[in-house]
Amino acid sequence: MPRIAALAVLAVATALGACAAPPGDDPGVDAATVDLDAATVEPDAAEPAGELRGVWITRFAYSTRAGLEAIIDRAASANMNAVFIQIRGEGDAYYRSTREPWARRLTGVLGRDPGWDPLQVALDRGRMHGMEVHAYFNVLSAWSASQPLPAAEGSVQHALYAHPEWLAVDSTGQNRDSEYRWFSPGIPAARAHIVATARELLERYDVDGLHLDRIRTAGADYSHDAVTQAAFDAARALDPQLTWGDFMRTQVNTMVAELYAAAEEVRPRVKLSASVWGIYRPLPGCNTSQGYANYYQDSRAWLAAGTMDALVPMIYWPIEPGACTDWATLLDGFMAARADRHIWAGMHALDDGGWDFAAITSRITYARATGAQGTVVFASTYLDQDTSRWTDYVGEPPAPGPFAAPSPTPRMSWKD
Repeated sequence: MPRIAALAVLAVATALGACAAPPGDDPGVDAATVDLDAATVEPDAAEPAGELRGVWITRFAYSTRAGLEAIIDRAASANMNAVFIQIRGEGDAYYRSTREPWARRLTGVLGRDPGWDPLQVALDRGRMHGMEVHAYFNVLSAWSASQPLPAAEGSVQHALYAHPEWLAVDSTGQNRDSEYRWFSPGIPAARAHIVATARELLERYDVDGLHLDRIRTAGADYSHDAVTQAAFDAARALDPQLTWGDFMRTQVNTMVAELYAAAEEVRPRVKLSASVWGIYRPLPGCNTSQGYANYYQDSRAWLAAGTMDALVPMIYWPIEPGACTDWATLLDGFMAARADRHIWAGMHALDDGGWDFAAITSRITYARATGAQGTVVFASTYLDQDTSRWTDYVGEPPAPGPFAAPSPTPRMSWKD
């Protein structure tokens, strides 16, 4: 649907919500509970027959089996149909792996068996509700930048502990990222380790999807490690026009292609998706962060190459026409480049730090109107700040929410 028609749908939904508001109620709040099926709008703006309704569950959101199960139960009660459960954060594992150590957050000791398997618990609970379970896998973030990397308990050591030369560094030879140390995507051995780790996961667990995050560099000055720098120098000798940015984007693209090939070989029906920078390139006249040049994340190239099934752009700003971070315009850009693959529109649960479900509903409405195959909200932690937030998605019969009726996930024809 053209953007102008999508905005018209949004206006109709908001107007209907305002008219339906009881005396004294805030029309902006009531607009979140519009019955879109009853609205006189174009057919594809109504609740579709199949859409992905996802929520990110980060590793910081759970610490016990019961806690994780309760989050998934709440997602199911909200008529969500997919959970993205983080099971690899920084070269560690929240599942049984022979390649990487158990995560320190589970027991306080890197490598110590916690006595339960978060990924298997999520699979069992998700299956009970008929939900898709996607293994949320941080690809290139390797360890906290602020904490020393210890030896792991047991026989499986952290990859960066065993291979410190795999560290991504800037032109000074250091990691100066304040959040993480990173694996270098330009080192074939480091990529091979990550691919083998993902392959083992897919061999052992019947997940519906492998969801990639941190599939980028730490910044535009990375990674000048010895192996990557030598490879660039050799490539530059053959092609003097080659830029550092183009070379590094190729390294990240290769990482994605290798993961896709492994997934296709091991579990052909698994859905490979990635959460990506919400601004691919700045909008005209804008000077913002961008995935393409700042982090060498050419996410749209993955769609064109057929090495990605679905992108989830992390557009964590409001719908604000004319703004450099307008959610709708940024989503339009990803939709225009989808190359017959899926776009699941990412959004933050909070607007300016507060809960505004009318804003969430507007984004869901816009995503449907423009043909996106679903939405994913960040994150369960913010919904759990007040568990009534989950119920807003369903609403009540007089004022149904956008997920009032259950929905299957959308079909990927190329996976059939």
